Amino acid sequence: MTSIYELAKSGKVKELENELQKGKDPNDYNDASKKTALGVAVFRGDIPTTQLLLKQGADPNGLERGRPPLWIACNHRNDKANSYERLIQILLSQNADPRIPSKVSSDKSSTPLIQAVKTYKSPRVISALVDNGADPTMKVNGMSAEDLAQGRPQILNAMRPYWTRFRDRTTEVAKVTSFVMAVVFWANKNLMAAATAGAVTSATLVCKDAIFKRFRVTGKVEERYRKYFNEANTFDDDKQEERDDLKTKLGDIVKENNLGNFFPSGSPFIDTVVEKAVDLNRDPDNLVDVKDLAHLAFYQPVLYCDDSSSMNQEDRSKHLDGLSQRIASITTRVVPDDEGIELRFINEDTTKAMSKPTMEEISQIIQRNRFHGWTEIGLNLKKKVLEDNVYKPLRENNLKRPVLVSIVTDGHPQGDHNSLERRSTLKETIKECGSMLKEHGYRRDGELLQYYFHPLLTRTVVRFQLSQIGNDPKAEDFLNELRNDSDLDGVLYITSERLDEQFKVYRKHEDQLEQWLLKLLLAPLLYAQAD
Repeated sequence: MTSIYELAKSGKVKELENELQKGKDPNDYNDASKKTALGVAVFRGDIPTTQLLLKQGADPNGLERGRPPLWIACNHRNDKANSYERLIQILLSQNADPRIPSKVSSDKSSTPLIQAVKTYKSPRVISALVDNGADPTMKVNGMSAEDLAQGRPQILNAMRPYWTRFRDRTTEVAKVTSFVMAVVFWANKNLMAAATAGAVTSATLVCKDAIFKRFRVTGKVEERYRKYFNEANTFDDDKQEERDDLKTKLGDIVKENNLGNFFPSGSPFIDTVVEKAVDLNRDPDNLVDVKDLAHLAFYQPVLYCDDSSSMNQEDRSKHLDGLSQRIASITTRVVPDDEGIELRFINEDTTKAMSKPTMEEISQIIQRNRFHGWTEIGLNLKKKVLEDNVYKPLRENNLKRPVLVSIVTDGHPQGDHNSLERRSTLKETIKECGSMLKEHGYRRDGELLQYYFHPLLTRTVVRFQLSQIGNDPKAEDFLNELRNDSDLDGVLYITSERLDEQFKVYRKHEDQLEQWLLKLLLAPLLYAQAD
C-alpha cells in the first residue's frame, strides 16, 4: 500500500485525502529524505497538498526532525508562481516556528530566516519570519541573517522591529512616485523615437515587473507600439538563476586553482556538472550540498585500497566495502555518464571491471577479493594507480582532469625479504609523480610551464589522501611520520580519524554519513587551496 509520504510526494491529492480520512497519520516521516509528508509537499511547491495535510492535522514543524517544512520553503528559490513565498505564509499562519533549524548535517544548523536571505525572498516574507520570532542577529557558523543581508537595505529594513519598519515610508513613497512619473514622461516623449527595440524591450520588462510587484498592475502595450516589444519575453525561471549562480562559483574554483587548462571557458564538462547538480538539488531525497559535489567533480577519483591479509581482521574488509560504495556514489553523482571512479588494490590484479564500476560492481569486486599478501603500498601506487591514471595520459597528452588519489590502508609498508618496498617508498613515489608532471610541463599550481619562468612541484594536478582503517599502532606511527614530513606539505593530506570507526558511528544515519564522506574527500582539495 502506498504510504502517506509517497502520495504527498506524487501530488495525488484525492488518493491522499481518502487515506487520511481512513485515519492514516498525516505526519508520515521518511528517514531517507529527512522529510515528513508535509515537508515533501512543500519541497514540490504543492499548495493544495500542503493545505490538505495541514487541515488533517500535519505538524507544521515537521515533528522537529530532519528538514522542517518552513526551512524547506525558505531554502527554495522563488518560482514564477511565487509558490514558495505563498507556502511560507501558509505555514506561518499555522504556527510554524521560524526558530527551528534544519537537523540535517549538511545544512549546518541553518535557520529558515538565513535560508530566506540566501534565496532572495521578498521583504514581506523576511518581515513575516521576523514578526513570528526569527532572530536576524543569531549567528550560525559565524554569520547571521543580518550579516548576509549587508548591502541590501530593503531586506535589512524588513528585519527591523515592526514599529520602526515604516519610519521612512513617506520619503520612500515620494521617491517611487517621482521615479514612476519620470518614466512615464520619458516614455511619452521618447518611445516612438527609439532606434532599437532591444533597449526599449529590456527597460519595459524591468518596469513592468517592478510595477506589478508593488502595485499589482500589469500594464498594456498599445497596438501602435507592439512592434517594439516581444511579448514572449519572460524572466528566466529560478532553475536558470541557479545554473548561472553555480556556474559562476565553479568558474571561481577553476580560476583560484589554475584549472583553466583542463576546463576552458565553455567547457561541456562543466555544463553537464551544473545541469546535474541543479537537477539533484531538486530531488527531495538529496541531503548533501550540491556545490561541494560539483567542486569534487573536477577531480578524477581513484580509490586505492589495502587488500593485504591483515584486512581480514575486525571486519575491516566489510567496512571497506561499505565505504567504497559510498565514496563511488558521492564522487560520481554529478559527473557526465561516461565518467566514474577508478578502483585499485595493492595486491589484486587490475581488471577492466575496476574502471568506472557501479556501486554494486564495487561490492562484488571487494567480496571476491582474497585479501592476501603484503603491504607494498608505494611500489603498487606507481604501478597500478599512477601509471594508469597519470603517467600514461601524460605521455599521450590526454590528461583530461586533475586526479584525486584516496589511499585506504590498515598497516605500514611491508614486503617479503626480496621486496623493494621500503618505509620511504610511498614518499618517494609521490615526489616522483611531481617530477613526472614537471617534465610534462606542469608547475606547482597546475598551470602549464610554458607560461612561466619558475617551474615548481605540482600539487593541484594530482592530490593524495591517506586514511587509516583499523588500530595498528605501527600504521599510526607511519602516518604520523608522513604527516610531519615537510617535503609532502601541500601534496599529501592525511585524515585525522580512522575510517572504520567513523563508518560505524555514521552508517545508521545516511545523511550524516554522506556529508562526512563528502567533507573527507573535499579536505585535500581545500587544503591545497589554502596553501
